[in-house]
Amino acid sequence: MLTLLLLQVVLSQKILDSPLEQVVWCKQETFILTAKGMLYKNFTSEMPKFISNFTIREILQSEADAQVVYFIGDFDTSYVSQNCGKTYTKFKHDKTLHDFKLNSLEAHSLMAFKDFRCNSSTTLCKDKYKKQIYVSNDYGANWRMVLNRTRDAIWDKLIELPEIPDSRIVASYLNDQGLLQVSYSDDYFNTFKLLRNNSYGFYQTKEYLFILIDADSFSKGYDLEVIKQGTLNPVELVLPVEDHQKYTFTVLDTVNGSIFISISHIEDMPKIMNIYLSDSTGTKYTLSLMNNVRSLDTGNCDFEPIIRGTYIANIYDNSEFEKFKMRRSTKNTDGIKRLENYKQTRITFEQGGEWHALKAPKYDYKGQPIQCNGDCSLHLLGRSEAPRNRIISHSYIAIGTGNTGIYLGNEYKTYLSRDGGHTWFEILDGMHIYDIAENTGVIVFVSDEEQANEILYTWDEGLTFQKIKMNVTFDITNVVYKNGKFLFHGIQDSKTLGVAKEDDFTSNALKGVVVSLDINQIMVRECQGFDRPGEQDSDYEFWYPSNYAGDKCLFGQKEKYIRRKRSSQCYNKQPNLPVQTENCPCTKADWECDVGYKRDIYSNCVPMKEIKPKACKGTYLKSQGYRKISGDECQDGVYLGPIETKCSEEDQVTQKDNINIKQGRVSDIPTYTEPVKPQINKPKTTIEKQTDGGIKYSYLIIGFICLGLTYLIKKKYFDVKYQTKKRQPAYYYPVKSQEKQRLFGEP
Repeated sequence: MLTLLLLQVVLSQKILDSPLEQVVWCKQETFILTAKGMLYKNFTSEMPKFISNFTIREILQSEADAQVVYFIGDFDTSYVSQNCGKTYTKFKHDKTLHDFKLNSLEAHSLMAFKDFRCNSSTTLCKDKYKKQIYVSNDYGANWRMVLNRTRDAIWDKLIELPEIPDSRIVASYLNDQGLLQVSYSDDYFNTFKLLRNNSYGFYQTKEYLFILIDADSFSKGYDLEVIKQGTLNPVELVLPVEDHQKYTFTVLDTVNGSIFISISHIEDMPKIMNIYLSDSTGTKYTLSLMNNVRSLDTGNCDFEPIIRGTYIANIYDNSEFEKFKMRRSTKNTDGIKRLENYKQTRITFEQGGEWHALKAPKYDYKGQPIQCNGDCSLHLLGRSEAPRNRIISHSYIAIGTGNTGIYLGNEYKTYLSRDGGHTWFEILDGMHIYDIAENTGVIVFVSDEEQANEILYTWDEGLTFQKIKMNVTFDITNVVYKNGKFLFHGIQDSKTLGVAKEDDFTSNALKGVVVSLDINQIMVRECQGFDRPGEQDSDYEFWYPSNYAGDKCLFGQKEKYIRRKRSSQCYNKQPNLPVQTENCPCTKADWECDVGYKRDIYSNCVPMKEIKPKACKGTYLKSQGYRKISGDECQDGVYLGPIETKCSEEDQVTQKDNINIKQGRVSDIPTYTEPVKPQINKPKTTIEKQTDGGIKYSYLIIGFICLGLTYLIKKKYFDVKYQTKKRQPAYYYPVKSQEKQRLFGEP
């Protein structure tokens, strides 16, 4: 039902010189930067004249002090304000400095990079390692160069640990001997600590530092090592299938020490990934979901967190993917285009343990029954192809754009879930851009299929809508909620929706538009009865999260939430928090597949290949194919962890043998040593005097080694079948700072 709001609502709006590039909120002030480098304040006026005569490259706001804002100029002059724009201080710097980064715990500290030329004929000149790091500790007033030949660097202080100095920097660079390294320094690289040689890049979260390295001398792929906070030893990721090459890594999420990571195993198909989930150490991984969809342009994967343990992801249908691989083997080049027609959406409520199809809604937005039978389910657009129409969520509410059917099509509706993705409602026809006001319950929608001049909003999660007319018609590119205001921005007078090229954003033909809607202007009444949820005169009710089967015990606990009743048209000032938690006995749902196991069609964890026990003495802990989900709090009940098992006769070893085996395993060495690339040992040209039988045996071994080497050389250099293009050095690049996903990949 759509009703027209008859209240007089005043919208703040501004026509900009060019499309909006960046927006920063600082207390009650709002700074807007356009594509042409012009700066606007509070939607109405340009900046004061004394800094309005130069163009701005970017705005940086300090995490250490939100009132500190840097305005980085296009040339050699920039400004900093320590009071949200009341006063400004000018500072000078080299005009070629770029990629400024602020220290998250020191508002006065920032770093930047400067490109330099080097002699390409030397080993100390490599592509992507032609930057210098500059650092300032006085709000940009003075700068000094601290490291040469770098690829990337970050301030390490992501979380406050007493043992980590605020000035620590982690960098990927080329050392004086021409080796690629990742190191850290606490004194601006007067001294440093090596973390990893032969490394091509890194990415850091609050718990882990990931480092990209060469797999080995015979592999075209790469490996990823991880360092957990509090340690300095890189540990290689252990995947369930060891012989798969690895080309691209996207870190999707980290939760309770576990890591969701998406990895491509096909060199020329980096848009098809497998999602793996680690244990609480971040090192041992199990396969969670196959054929995850990834964008080639941004590196983003279709993977969205909803509420605790609940994620939604898009995949390519497995049966169609197998057909695609068969077509691919016959050099059929249109296979990938056909595969794009077979995307499906999956959801997990058990932190990747099991994935299910989204339940299709029963009724359309008009209240008519939806004809959806057989394998029909709901499919939603992901960030790989529709970043502004992708799934968004806040608390128990999730919104997405898609369709019902067997696959994700191209005729879209807008859908909403009010129970964390369990059930969905079709609420609007067509594609929309949307956002949710935190805690209040207000949700706004703007059409994304044509130029818009009106805003729709709802208090009751899509049961009814109100309409607000704008005084301008434009193509809306995004809507963001912050500090009690919805900010709509887009492009005016672009002739074709969604096809403006990046270079066109500096064209005089395109004007930016910003419209601000103060949520206080549309408040109706405050919700009542927070202390009496469920009663008739209360605007609140209880809600229990549940899994796909309806079980209310998740991660070993039953949580009781308070949420606003859907029919209550009121704004909520109270946060929706669980008011009661009780532990549950363990069930099969509290266990995920162990390393080397995967789910079968009956949802049982079965071996991916034959698993033989390691040499042991007496007994060993045998996996039943499961491990408890990280962060699960269940007690007693079903136990599917490892069980003590007697060693078989062929697995029995003496104590001396057992020691020798352990000494030969790199993973058991407690301290980190600088890695050495694998080498093929050449046979000795001289042989010590020995018995005739020993000499014959040695000659036989040498002969086999020579044959092996000959075969490898022939395979690598002479057989056309095995010849491959020379691999370029790997690179990684993070997506925009507000996104959670990060990419390690190959050019």
